[in-house]
Amino acid sequence: MAPPWPPSRFWQYWALAGMVVLTAAFWWGVEGYAIVESSGVRNQITDGLLRFTLLVLTPALVLLWLAAAWLRRRIGETGYWQLLGLAAMSWASAVLVTRMMIG
Repeated sequence: MAPPWPPSRFWQYWALAGMVVLTAAFWWGVEGYAIVESSGVRNQITDGLLRFTLLVLTPALVLLWLAAAWLRRRIGETGYWQLLGLAAMSWASAVLVTRMMIG
């Protein structure tokens, strides 16, 4: 008899959480780009934070999420979820602060 597939529920949780995270990253990419193009930012700090979240944090979040199998084998399942949670919270807080500064 073949072993049950998948061997853990990791991939199911990863896919469900990934739908939310990757949809949010796509949404922020589209909305942030529209803000940059419309020149809706009034000061340099907000503009810098907006560009940083769009050009650095959002691609880093997406790449980290897509590197699931490679990371999971190296840091374990518990450490992996802690790492993803930390990355998602850091990204979300940067986006939230940027949205608050834009007004």
